[in-house]
Amino acid sequence: MIPPNNLLIISTVNAGPTIRRFLKISAAGFFTIGACLAALVLMAVSFPADAAPWQLQINLARGVPGGFIQVRENNVLGTTLPLGPALGIDYVQHMRLDAVDEFDRGRALLFNVDFSRIYGETLRPTPVYFNGVQLAANNPLTTNASWLSNWQLTTLYRQRLLGSATGTRLDGEIGFTYVGLTYSLQGHPAGAATLSELSGSRTSEDFITQELPVPQLGLHFRYPLLASWEVEADFLGGHLPRLYSLRNEGGKVYVTQTNQEAQLGVVYHWEDDLQLGFGWYSRYFMQNEQSAEDGNYIQLAEHGLYINFRCRF
Repeated sequence: MIPPNNLLIISTVNAGPTIRRFLKISAAGFFTIGACLAALVLMAVSFPADAAPWQLQINLARGVPGGFIQVRENNVLGTTLPLGPALGIDYVQHMRLDAVDEFDRGRALLFNVDFSRIYGETLRPTPVYFNGVQLAANNPLTTNASWLSNWQLTTLYRQRLLGSATGTRLDGEIGFTYVGLTYSLQGHPAGAATLSELSGSRTSEDFITQELPVPQLGLHFRYPLLASWEVEADFLGGHLPRLYSLRNEGGKVYVTQTNQEAQLGVVYHWEDDLQLGFGWYSRYFMQNEQSAEDGNYIQLAEHGLYINFRCRF
């Protein structure tokens, strides 16, 4: 264990800079969130709400991570850090809550919020540069994107494309995803002996500051098997080309982002209103934010297993 006075806690920032930064981004942030909420309201009131039941789902997943993260601050180029065993990150955990409002047999609205956790600890033989801070070599380095610091909100409209009398169906989906990510490092800053020497330093980067909604397109496939079993497959993907994020931090901030996820599994029907699903999933997330002051780049690829429980009411 490192003595507390040697820890650099990434979420530690001065109150003054934090307030100034919030005020600087609040207008664009509220515009983005307000636009998303307005879209949800318009979609909700455009369809009857009493045609079919809601479906609620709890999904748990655990996967193996890959990719990298690099965070630049002004002229201090960040170290490219691999997201995997090299940082002591052996797995990624997910907890997702879904709500599906089925208007009729061919149309539905889907809402889900996904909370993820990335954690790992290791010793690095060389110094690490992250967000303008140098973390000394041969000291424990902890990476952390906790449940409440790593989430995404997705809203989709689903429309039946193909169907058969046996229950086979193919649905198309369209919507958007909004990601809230704050990535943190904790270690021993080079040349610092006490926490008081670190006043104003930052070793966390909030990617959410420049986030924009990412448009999504998807496919949902179901194929009935014997008795109460079904095969289920999903793909959802979207891309945001290099765009001005409506924020300024050392100049205009430009964002590029990609979100992709796929899953293949089976579903067991206990009865009409209860289902249990499990299978394999794969996810890919890329976000690149660039301005004169910041250069934040993350790629996270993962694959693993999931299990979910669904009920209708």
